[in-house]
Amino acid sequence: MRGWVILISTFLVGAVVGVGLANRGPALIAPYLPKAVSGPGEHIEGQVVRKQRDGNRLLVKITTAQGPMLVTFTQKVADLDVLLDAGDTVTLVTPGYAAFVDDPILERVKEPARTQSPSPPSTPQPSTR
Repeated sequence: MRGWVILISTFLVGAVVGVGLANRGPALIAPYLPKAVSGPGEHIEGQVVRKQRDGNRLLVKITTAQGPMLVTFTQKVADLDVLLDAGDTVTLVTPGYAAFVDDPILERVKEPARTQSPSPPSTPQPSTR
């Protein structure tokens, strides 16, 4: 009888641990894995509307085809603050669209097309003979 009690209790503990790891496991392990290992993500392209430096994080509001996003960067904040400007088109790699995203992979930054003014006509130099 004692053997059956141990067997059933071991089975129940294993089932509870298995369900717990299936639900919470990826969230607990993800910070320790490189983002490239975490699986393929969705490439989301959008335009930077506004950015704000807040201590050790950079908040960037991006308008995408799916809707607006508030992206928070906590790594390489000083570099990203210099790199990103309002009007830039960015491509982010995220698991999917979400209104609030923390530390996505910034794949590409494209500056807005600048209107080039025509160069002033050169005036002919008088020849000296």
